[in-house]
Amino acid sequence: MSAKINVFKNKNYSLLFYGVLVSNVAHILFNFVMSLYVLRIAREVYGETYAPLVQGIYLGLAGIVLVLFMPFGGVLADRINKVRIMYITDYIRGIVILVTGLIIFLDPSAFTKLIVLFIMSFILGINSAFFNPASGSLLKFIVDEHELPQASSYLHGSMNLQNIVGLILGGIMFAFFNVYVIFFINGIGYLISAITEMFIRYDHRKHSNGEERPKVMQEIRSGLKYIYDYKPMFSLLLMVLSLNFFIVPILNNGFPYFIEFGLGTESTYLFMSFMIIETWYSIILISFSVSGIIMALILGKKPKKDSYGHSLVRAIIYFGFAITGISVIMILYYLKIMPINIALILIIISCLFMGFASTAFNVPVSIIMQNKIDPNQLGKVISVTGVLSQALIPFASLLAGVVISQFSIITLYVLCTIGLGLVILIYYLRKSYVNL
Repeated sequence: MSAKINVFKNKNYSLLFYGVLVSNVAHILFNFVMSLYVLRIAREVYGETYAPLVQGIYLGLAGIVLVLFMPFGGVLADRINKVRIMYITDYIRGIVILVTGLIIFLDPSAFTKLIVLFIMSFILGINSAFFNPASGSLLKFIVDEHELPQASSYLHGSMNLQNIVGLILGGIMFAFFNVYVIFFINGIGYLISAITEMFIRYDHRKHSNGEERPKVMQEIRSGLKYIYDYKPMFSLLLMVLSLNFFIVPILNNGFPYFIEFGLGTESTYLFMSFMIIETWYSIILISFSVSGIIMALILGKKPKKDSYGHSLVRAIIYFGFAITGISVIMILYYLKIMPINIALILIIISCLFMGFASTAFNVPVSIIMQNKIDPNQLGKVISVTGVLSQALIPFASLLAGVVISQFSIITLYVLCTIGLGLVILIYYLRKSYVNL
């Protein structure tokens, strides 16, 4: 029955889907570039030893801001029109990025560029804290219940499509264009997305009934209590929080370091005649997204289940094996046991498996939340879950920079792999997932 549903006939869903598509392609392109650009600018100012630490601080800043402000964004999303929050924050992000690009275009010193980039990261983090709960809780209000599995699957699948397009463009543009051109494209992307989102219509009174609302902190506590009382979900979020602490350094710190100080130092590597190091970085990340799209399409054709607990734990275990594989490959490469070409091929294979597992986990979690959370609580609950799942990410990025700078990149992979295995084992043994 679900295979006959065409959720794109829902105009509001189509506007949300394509608005997010445009915005996120620009966002992914931009983040791809920033992960390398900040590292290179920091290298000019502080040298190779401390550049990873500066990059870690940059990654941590936006994450800390996001974690601090997202609860307030969730409360706001349950009080006023979610669509209005989305397009206002997109307008702000577009303007801020365009202004930053103009400053970069004027070519100040490397140190000044770093300062401007940190200020931009701070502002973008605040806007994301308000945008994410609003967009994440909107789906429930613009699609029917029978459309929800397909709508959620396609939305998550589109995220992987966005990754592919954004990463391809990012790799090409970072190699052949000045960086301020990328700022311009990203800023325009946000503005286009904001215009698209303005045409979404839904009855926001469904989550804003005119009754007297409690104060902001009371609502944040209400969201915390709501998710705490839902024990299986709370346990899942604690597991995700712990997993992210060990996964994010491998992806956000480890991959850019490998491109700059690993692959970038090789005299020869696979397909060197037509693929520069930035292109390889794109391909590595794209492989994750390709498999994610395939899995999203598969899940989109399946009917809604009564329980997703066992599917979730299988996905987590598979994801853990894939991340461990990447760590082992990187360790063998840095120990000069594994040649660069073999390492590149195996990394791509591992990322393919990681993409399958990630989507197999994220889609059911989204369906569970959209179905089982009170619609009047959905915005704040999504913000609380966002905080609980991401709270340690900024500190993980910062600590990863410290570990790489003061110890070694191998130390980072060893610590993350051990931590990852322990978290998955503990969650599996507790078996709280069976009630999801």
